[in-house]
Amino acid sequence: MESNSTQNHVEDADRFSKLPDDILLDILGKGNMRACIRASFLSARWRHLPSLVPYISLQISDFLHSGNALDPVAINEAMSCMTKVARISLAAPGKKGIMKEISLRLLLSTNYLYDIGKIVCEAIDIGEVKSVELALPTVKFSLDCNEMDMLQHATDLICFFDATTTLFRHLSRIFLHNARFDELQMHHLLNSCKQLQHLMLNNCDTGDESVLKIDMPNSKISYLKLRSCRFERVEFLCLPKLSELHYELWYSFNAPFSFGLVPCLEELRLVCSMAHYQSGLSLSELLHGTKELHALTLDFQGEKVWMLPEGQNVYASFRNLSKLFMHGIYVRFGLLWTKTLLEAAPSLKTFGIKINNTMNSSRHLHLTRFQFGGFMAVKKHLQFVRAIMDYASSLDTILLEDKDFCEDCDAINSNRNCSSIGSMFPRNKCERDTIRSQLGVGVSCTTQIIFK
Repeated sequence: MESNSTQNHVEDADRFSKLPDDILLDILGKGNMRACIRASFLSARWRHLPSLVPYISLQISDFLHSGNALDPVAINEAMSCMTKVARISLAAPGKKGIMKEISLRLLLSTNYLYDIGKIVCEAIDIGEVKSVELALPTVKFSLDCNEMDMLQHATDLICFFDATTTLFRHLSRIFLHNARFDELQMHHLLNSCKQLQHLMLNNCDTGDESVLKIDMPNSKISYLKLRSCRFERVEFLCLPKLSELHYELWYSFNAPFSFGLVPCLEELRLVCSMAHYQSGLSLSELLHGTKELHALTLDFQGEKVWMLPEGQNVYASFRNLSKLFMHGIYVRFGLLWTKTLLEAAPSLKTFGIKINNTMNSSRHLHLTRFQFGGFMAVKKHLQFVRAIMDYASSLDTILLEDKDFCEDCDAINSNRNCSSIGSMFPRNKCERDTIRSQLGVGVSCTTQIIFK
């Protein structure tokens, strides 16, 4: 009985091994490359198959457990393992070679990053690669990155770019995280990616409140996503192939972007809550320059609606709109105002609404006036006022009052040759403008600060 069982097992294995390469490759393609290579060692018949897989995906998450994401030793071991897998899967298969599509998600750290990059470059040089997707997340999350971290990430990325220019020239997609470039670096990087079609930037910029001008008449970029980028404004001067734009979580005082030549732009997604220092935005101003916009999504994230009422001014931008989605509308704000947008879009075929029953943050909707007696221009007082401004999304007036006058206290301070604490209250226009600036209140902010 045992002999028959063993014989049947061998026969089944033989039948499995007799399957053509196409079917075996389809089976191996169901898992990640690490699993694919492990499976190939189970049979001599399968040994050559990893180098024939047409789509190669190397994701750091397949090699690094989430619990070890910040462990340098674990990161180094994971990247080392990825390097070995890359070397096997991108080995030249000779006459049976096929054009490969490669997707890489690598950590922007360790020397193994360069090793993997060089392996991919070699595969490109011998004509084995059709396209490359690259994501370079950082070890630290966005919220944990300070300015020095972002500057270092940009430096590391540019060094990697300089060492693997062939890879970047063949990129079809790139996703960058947590980097602060200088303007020349940003332009050089983007202009060098000649085949780039999808560009995604998360927490990347050229400095706080900087202006990024994108003028790329020969660009193939069709999809662009900007998230949590601290540009004051992005000017899309010329992106002739751009068809879809996602702009999420901006920090601008005014309109976060403007359009020049974007003749193919059909889909626009805007996602942002309204900060205390931001005033409402004009949709007609935001959409000016779009000629073929067919789909528009506005997501307010359960906060105040940042869109200003415009009446018929928005009609020109909505004339070709066929899909309109309004997301993250706090239920207590009502919905009747959306009817104006429907009237402005005569070609509309799909209209979607998503409401939030609660505010996404623990903000106070009803607080409109805040009084602070005994205010002084010191850090702890400024931090407290700023916290109140963040908490009360409807705040329109802040009254900062000097301390109550006390003759006895002032006499004591005078006898001790000490200046009165009251002198720390902003007295003149220059001092008060400084306080307004420190609180993030600019000319476009609707919150009024009164000094008394």
